[in-house]
Amino acid sequence: MELKNLGEFNFIHSIESDTIYDPNTVVQGIGDDCAVYKVTEGYEQLVSTDTMVEGVHFSFQYMMPYDVGYRLMTANLSDIAAMGGIPRQVVLSVAAPGHIDTRILEEIYRGVKEQCQHYHVNLIGGDTVSIDGPMVWTITIIGEIPQGKAVLRSGAQPGDVVGVTNYIGYAATGLGSLSYNLDGYPMTRIGHQRPEPQIELGITLRELGVHSMNDISDGLSSELNEIAKSSRVSIIIDETLIPLHEETYKLAEALQTNPIDYALLGGEDFQLVFTAPKELSKALENLGSITLIGEVIEGEPVVQSVTKAKEIRLLEAKGYNHFHE
Repeated sequence: MELKNLGEFNFIHSIESDTIYDPNTVVQGIGDDCAVYKVTEGYEQLVSTDTMVEGVHFSFQYMMPYDVGYRLMTANLSDIAAMGGIPRQVVLSVAAPGHIDTRILEEIYRGVKEQCQHYHVNLIGGDTVSIDGPMVWTITIIGEIPQGKAVLRSGAQPGDVVGVTNYIGYAATGLGSLSYNLDGYPMTRIGHQRPEPQIELGITLRELGVHSMNDISDGLSSELNEIAKSSRVSIIIDETLIPLHEETYKLAEALQTNPIDYALLGGEDFQLVFTAPKELSKALENLGSITLIGEVIEGEPVVQSVTKAKEIRLLEAKGYNHFHE
């Protein structure tokens, strides 16, 4: 059935079930003018918003509707992870053309709900409106963190080590294989279509005492520059230490590209990059999914890298930029 035939309120009613996964934090969910949720004593609130536009952030050519919802939730959860926080509630708004099949919308919601269920996040409200164009999905997420413990971009200090979680360039590899219709990239395709937020690692890193953190949504180069500028420090990394998946090397060879660029410029991995006191190096490495790739030094807020050829190059804040000409 098309959305215009079902109607806004009937559609909302059809998806409002199975939305509360932590009832202890909710007083009133979907069904009133506002939702009401509880705030944990001794905690501060975190809030972030992400928007995904059809044709800009996702394409049904490369992912199923379920994947769209899954990835949209990951993007929001990742912002909470980057602060070392705990996700609690979300509100979701969608602008969709009236002719769209409601089964597509239901599948997107299913992807959102399954991520919410996995991370015990409540879907407590939102809005649905008609639009004469591509779909637009917006989620606002609310999280919390022990008072005074939020890990900011501005906390990096000279002498810190720089680390990342898991593989970098993973999602860009998957998208590249889909774009060129190349077979043999099963893991990184999943990384593009259904990336996972690093909630548990974010909390662990915060509890260990890392100084700064950022999630990798726009490429490692861009995220490192954000930390350097916010903290007013210089960062230098070793490109040979950046953890790349074997499928990234395979795709780079097939397309005659530089594999490191998938990590530096690709984005949407939703992994974490952080800086931490050097004395935490052993504890960080013992986590098993952390790779130390560089250090923080005094100087102008720039990011440099040492290449495989032992050359030093300046890494500009390049990555995905919506307003770049």
